[in-house]
Amino acid sequence: MIKVTTFESQLLSRLPATYSLLMTANLMVDTSVSRITLHGSRGLAGGYRQDSDIDLSLVVDTDLALSEPGLEAVLDNVWETTANNWQGTTELDLAVIYDARICDLKCFSHTSWNEQLCEQGGTDCFGLYKKQKGFSGIVKNGGVQTSRMYPCLEIWQAASGQAVSGQR
Repeated sequence: MIKVTTFESQLLSRLPATYSLLMTANLMVDTSVSRITLHGSRGLAGGYRQDSDIDLSLVVDTDLALSEPGLEAVLDNVWETTANNWQGTTELDLAVIYDARICDLKCFSHTSWNEQLCEQGGTDCFGLYKKQKGFSGIVKNGGVQTSRMYPCLEIWQAASGQAVSGQR
């Protein structure tokens, strides 16, 4: 498990209230999480209300050779690690994202939509695991349009060496 203790500098400079919220929320991620992206009204879209949730996507590196039940178990563990450790005063809306089409998920590293980012057409082009309001599992053929997740902001990367203190 990794405790996220530092974020990309853009988060503090562009969204100080969200930065403050995340600094006190005990944000923990599974070691397979490579990036965290912020979406929605507490992100670059702005306009959040006091009761607005915070929308985070956990981008994971996972073995796509796993059987579907095995993949779902891995993704569920990633979701549970973050959700069970969350101590934020704001509700967390969490999505676990995986590279189902071998495209490197470049779209999660950009703040605005550009059709050139998605060689797959931009609909249902990445793997998605959600738990919310009576649904738990991999979302298949849900009509998820990549362009609607913008604006987004990558707030943490494991590979950069910043923001992690390892714990197991």
